[in-house]
Amino acid sequence: MEPSSWLGLVAVLVSTLGSVAGTWLGKTKTIVQEIPAAPTELPTAPPQPAGTWTVSPEMYRWFQDQMSALHARMRVLEDAERESRSRADRTDRLLGLALDHISAQDEQLRAAGLPLIPMDPELVAARDSR
Repeated sequence: MEPSSWLGLVAVLVSTLGSVAGTWLGKTKTIVQEIPAAPTELPTAPPQPAGTWTVSPEMYRWFQDQMSALHARMRVLEDAERESRSRADRTDRLLGLALDHISAQDEQLRAAGLPLIPMDPELVAARDSR
């Protein structure tokens, strides 16, 4: 076999191993968080004294419980959103580094007279948009 065919075989092997490793890491590192569902109905409020604007202690406690449950759910949702954004930022940064590395390797091989297999147009567009 000629050296160029060996290099092509090595390039295919390395990219395949990289894809397998990336897929495995993606499956093992991705954690889908179960966000508890919001209750469909509020529990019934305690009865109030008729003909008065006074709030009973039971009603006040009920309202506090409802508000604390609402705030706890909002914190869970905000934490999930923050984690999702940080994961997306990390993925974007790693993808950018990978595209930069591929570009550098492509330039080195082109300079040596051994061009890589042409990149997919979407990858070229993503690389050039950085």
